[in-house]
Amino acid sequence: MKRRFILGLAMLAACGGHPRAQVPLPATMEDALTRFLDAVQHRDYQRMGRLWGTSRGPAAEWMSDSLLQMRMTVVQRYLDATDYKVIEGPLPVPGRKDRRLYRVELQSSQCVHVQPIELVQASRGGWLVYDVHLENTNEAAKCRRPQAPGTSP
Repeated sequence: MKRRFILGLAMLAACGGHPRAQVPLPATMEDALTRFLDAVQHRDYQRMGRLWGTSRGPAAEWMSDSLLQMRMTVVQRYLDATDYKVIEGPLPVPGRKDRRLYRVELQSSQCVHVQPIELVQASRGGWLVYDVHLENTNEAAKCRRPQAPGTSP
């Protein structure tokens, strides 16, 4: 018993001395996805962190604030769009019963591209954005590069 108590204290110290409060999770995949994309559009990094995570829960509950801010800033930059439209999903993720994949059309003044976004069901229920597949954002990066003036070689 004493060993568990000491281990618990050590875990609390590693987490900054106090556990973070659990936030309510979106009940449906669609709700999690639209809330996350709305937070991206509004550059609301805190809300993004409460809607992004793993099966253990939102990253805002277990990731350091500085790391979460850094990651959400990068995600927001790549997914920044004036509008979006879900074009496919939810699709099963092979070998993962707790995950679903959506394909989302992100629209901006420069271009339109389709982004895969994966969701996960949290162990306590509800859904979170799990992976925004930044490895597939090459088209988005090309869209945001300034075009050279009209002089060809």
